[in-house]
Amino acid sequence: MHLLLGSRPPQRPLPDAALLIALRKGQTRSFRHLYRRHYAAVQAYASQCMSGPLDAQEVTASVFARLLQQISAGESLVEQRHPGCLRPQLLGMVRNAAVDRWRREPDALSRRFRQWVAAGSQWPWGEDGQLALAYERLPAAARRLLWHSVVEGDDPALTARITGLARHEIPQACERALSVLRAFRADLYLERLERPDCRELFRRLHARPGEQPDEEAADHLSACPGCRNVHKDLARLDERLAAQLPVRLLGWWPGREYLRAKAAIPVPLGDPPFLAGLLERTGAQGPARRSPLHRTGRAYRAARAARVARVAGTTRAARAAGTAVGRCQRLRAVLPRCRPGRSPAALAIAGFLAGVVAGMFALSACDQRGGPTTPPPPSAPEPEPEPETAPESPPALSARFPVRAGAHTSQQGARAGVAAGSRVLGNSSVLRYERVDFAAGGDGFARARLTGPQGGGAWIELTLDAPERPPLTQIIPDADGSPSDVSVPIRPVSGVHSVYVTARCPTAEPCVELRAFGTTPGVRPDPPRP
Repeated sequence: MHLLLGSRPPQRPLPDAALLIALRKGQTRSFRHLYRRHYAAVQAYASQCMSGPLDAQEVTASVFARLLQQISAGESLVEQRHPGCLRPQLLGMVRNAAVDRWRREPDALSRRFRQWVAAGSQWPWGEDGQLALAYERLPAAARRLLWHSVVEGDDPALTARITGLARHEIPQACERALSVLRAFRADLYLERLERPDCRELFRRLHARPGEQPDEEAADHLSACPGCRNVHKDLARLDERLAAQLPVRLLGWWPGREYLRAKAAIPVPLGDPPFLAGLLERTGAQGPARRSPLHRTGRAYRAARAARVARVAGTTRAARAAGTAVGRCQRLRAVLPRCRPGRSPAALAIAGFLAGVVAGMFALSACDQRGGPTTPPPPSAPEPEPEPETAPESPPALSARFPVRAGAHTSQQGARAGVAAGSRVLGNSSVLRYERVDFAAGGDGFARARLTGPQGGGAWIELTLDAPERPPLTQIIPDADGSPSDVSVPIRPVSGVHSVYVTARCPTAEPCVELRAFGTTPGVRPDPPRP
């Protein structure tokens, strides 16, 4: 069979972010991959909110139907509450749908969830919110990785498909993301410290992560509850992340019951009814499946005849192909005359054998009349649900300043600015630029033309290849709120890379308007003209 059909090279499946982009472009088939990746989690969370399986299934179907409708309509659904991470957004939609059912049918809710709603649907604000705030400062890719690998403990294969990472890269990437999260958590604690001894001691402890505190530090931790709690938080960050983060982000979190239910729910093999109907109406599924006679005989015959015609450059091969076509057509005309008593299985086997015979007729006719030829290209197998092929790479973009902000390949949380081609970014907003070509030998400075908030406190980070990696540099705009050109020294970079521009803001409001960025040679550029 491999000799006839050929082998398909392995391809990495598209991550969630790429599937969402494809869905916004009208590629409805991309939704079936999102549906299968997140169905078990959505159904399990719904089963903890609703009283029975039928109600849970109804809520699950409504959530996925609403997701497809809103994203296809161009709404930035997943950038509103949990940027870059679809799973918490879906669980939040389940919670909201269950609350709506409580207003109409209180008995449709589970006892625990009904009690939580009746008590006012209160978030547990008594928990330490600094961990959730540090998590929200992470890049979207790091948040997505930590949610699926640490919070929910998803299977590594599923986590790899969702994040786009290779399976063997996940543990190391997780450690890097936890290290960045630990640093952000420590920075938040240092920002609110007023006692100099606490600040100095905590900086010393944070400089040596994983080591046991000395006698002086141990005495301080035993006497200072704040430093002691944060030190424990950082020492057991993954445990606290799994326990505290979902409660802070979702409010209602059934914990172990949800995880056990998710592990017991199988992945659906078919499409949901609303998606199947949409694909049928729009023709997104492509042509209907052909019979074995069509696939093995007709497709093989046509490809072989076209190949011979191109190579020979004569009409002799075309006549041979036409003869073979006539033979196959006569053979096909005989098949429908089978007696009605034959079983469908027998008819299918007969059709398959007839297709093979037709292909052999075409092959022999072409070989006899057209002479020796090159082997035919293998026909492609039926498309599999997963993986999909990656989109074509865009042309390389020169890293030399200025790279316009509007030249990004994709974005999360950004919008168009006042100046032409500029982009306004909020905290953790990301602009991604693919295939950025840095100068041979590398430039020594990074430069950006941007505007920051009055009073300062904001900056942008330039990161290469993966958003969870350490930034190449940070660029801080002027604190007076006026447009400025800022250049900072960097280590020289060469080659083609993906560039991620991430904004860091002191508040939740958008704070940076980026017009252009790039690299410059090792001499500082002239100051901007007034």
